[in-house]
Amino acid sequence: MRTHSRIMPLNPATARRVDLLMAVGLFAWAAPDVPWWWRPAGHVPATPVVLGYLVLALAASVPFAWRRRSPVLVFALAAAVLLTRHALHQNQIAAFAAVLVAAYGLGAYSTGAGRHAGRLGRLSLIIAAVIGVTFNNDRMAGLPFALIGAAFLAGDAAAARRNEAAAAAEAAHLAERTRIARELHDVLAHQLSAITLQSGVARITGSDPDALATVERLSREALTELNHLLGVLRDDDADHPGRRPAPSLAELGSLLKAARDAGTPADLAVIGPERDLSPGLQLSAYRIVQESLTNVLKHAPGARTFVTLRYQTDHLALRVVNGPPPQGNATAVIRTAVARPGTGGRGVPGMRERAEPYGGRLHARAASGGFAVAATLPYDDRGGRP
Repeated sequence: MRTHSRIMPLNPATARRVDLLMAVGLFAWAAPDVPWWWRPAGHVPATPVVLGYLVLALAASVPFAWRRRSPVLVFALAAAVLLTRHALHQNQIAAFAAVLVAAYGLGAYSTGAGRHAGRLGRLSLIIAAVIGVTFNNDRMAGLPFALIGAAFLAGDAAAARRNEAAAAAEAAHLAERTRIARELHDVLAHQLSAITLQSGVARITGSDPDALATVERLSREALTELNHLLGVLRDDDADHPGRRPAPSLAELGSLLKAARDAGTPADLAVIGPERDLSPGLQLSAYRIVQESLTNVLKHAPGARTFVTLRYQTDHLALRVVNGPPPQGNATAVIRTAVARPGTGGRGVPGMRERAEPYGGRLHARAASGGFAVAATLPYDDRGGRP
């Protein structure tokens, strides 16, 4: 499966270690503010005071080990510690740093109802502006609010980038699944339709060595194609030893021969000087022809089919037209009876998906009792050199 280099989020174990280190670091910063050796005058015990400051230091550090899981609670505790130290007229630098880290986490990791607390960032900036205008004698009074708001907005921006990356990864995953499904359909549908047709003919007629030989050959081809596709999915290295090249327009002759072997006469016409097309564009054109022939085998077995490739100045015009299935030939009647209608599939939509990445268009419609598929594929970065 294709992978693309991108900045990946921390795995849970690494994130946990980072948060633990942050909690330890914040405690190491706050610990010197605890009056470990303070002794009051008289007989007043010092232990309750020391324990109180120790609790403040722990409350402003230990909860950060869970800052991703409970960002609102962590911010509330950090803010409470800051306000308490402010009321006690004590050093507030470490506590304020903890509030900034908690505000960032609030923006980056809060979800659900916690996201409403995100208004804190914008509110803090507004308060900072109001304070700066009101208290002209102290224009720095609003700075703490501005810093808290900025920290939250930085976390909110990080969350937005993380969500965008997750959405892009999910879109890439879905696109890869679609690509795999389309490849499986294109690789197997043609051969399996022919196998179904030929095996049904052999069953109805009781003995048809040619039909059974065709079934055997098509089964081998289907298995080869499937092994090739699975190899591509396991390893995107195009130079992998033994890797079969992707089908190209040069193999259309074999594709039409398989249709003829299945009882559907098919002819190929190439008009104009052939161009040097990229493997991707050739694969898309090949798959469109393959799917068109598959539809003929399924819905109009035995119908005369014409495939036309026209190399225009700036694009490749591709057309597959089939008439109605023959009515008078006994073998054709048997083939038509065997080709029961399917349950619907991704035929025409899948062909459009093949054309669209190159800016191409595809039209499919009933025509003169049969069906016509027409596609235009603009030449790609190779420029369609003759």
